[in-house]
Amino acid sequence: MNDQEIFNKENDERKRELIELVKSGEAILIVGAGISVRVGYVDWSGLLEELENLAIECGEDFEKNDEKRKKEPLEYAEDIKSHICDKVGVNRYYVKIHDLFKSQTPSQWIHEMLVSLPFRGILTTNYDKVLEVALAKKYPSSVLSHPLIIAKDSAIQVHEFFMALSDRKSDINMPRCIAHLHGIVDSPENIILSRRDYKEAYGQRDSKWTLHRKLLWAVLATRRVVFFGFSMNDPYLSEMLEIVSEDLWRWDKSIHFAITSISPDSAKDSIKEATKFKKEYGVGTVFYEDLDGSHQNLDNIVAEIAKACGVETSSPIVPQDQPSESTSQGPLDLHWLEQMNKRMEEGIGDDEN
Repeated sequence: MNDQEIFNKENDERKRELIELVKSGEAILIVGAGISVRVGYVDWSGLLEELENLAIECGEDFEKNDEKRKKEPLEYAEDIKSHICDKVGVNRYYVKIHDLFKSQTPSQWIHEMLVSLPFRGILTTNYDKVLEVALAKKYPSSVLSHPLIIAKDSAIQVHEFFMALSDRKSDINMPRCIAHLHGIVDSPENIILSRRDYKEAYGQRDSKWTLHRKLLWAVLATRRVVFFGFSMNDPYLSEMLEIVSEDLWRWDKSIHFAITSISPDSAKDSIKEATKFKKEYGVGTVFYEDLDGSHQNLDNIVAEIAKACGVETSSPIVPQDQPSESTSQGPLDLHWLEQMNKRMEEGIGDDEN
């Protein structure tokens, strides 16, 4: 069995475990920016770029720092926010974020599928309301699509959210609301974006536990989570996982799952990050191949999960076992991956000698 076959086999095994977890109805879904990019909202990089431009408009003495943007994005976001606030005040900063996420963009098939799957609850780090739109569209008679904004004064709502997670009644298996961990466009003062925002919300390791920290700790420590719409280098993903791994232990088995893309350009780094996530955070990574930026194979995975859960899907998804001539449907089956795996194995061998 060659490296490619080994990699495919392990990835397929993780995907089967993921599907069984979702089928069980016990998983929590945490959604990142990737899900909102589908309908035109900016991703993390795009948001920083927009705020950089605003910072320059507010004072030409602001200098872009590409290295810090890449290596320390939360700190760089703090630099941008501080500059804007010093020059024109915090309201201009809030207005910019509001303008970027205020549109009520119609949901797409994938959003409606996510809110239809039997997740015990849904949380998101996104500021937009595309999941609420999908929930209202999927369940038009429901009044449960109002967002839950996690803030300092939302203890009662958080309690209700956890109570809902334990409710086993079949007629309310769908999520009662979408919990926004980092604020929402309608409430910009609760937006968590920069390093200081994050520290104020989650606290330091030795400081008093905040509501955000208690909520995230409880979810990750007592539930099994599926991360969806996060890239492997998303700063919020690693920050959230650090909170629990520091307080509990280092895992080396798949307790949680993350679904993310892989391509020739990102493969080496992606596999290294996946190894780290499993070893240190207990997160098993399920890769899907994305060569053209269409993320078609992500739709296929969601459709496969939906089918296994008995959720009807009307999306024209090509089944994985019936490849299309125009799209790459095979799971990680290209020659580039085999070559890359061999190079990595040789490099590991050299390090050990």
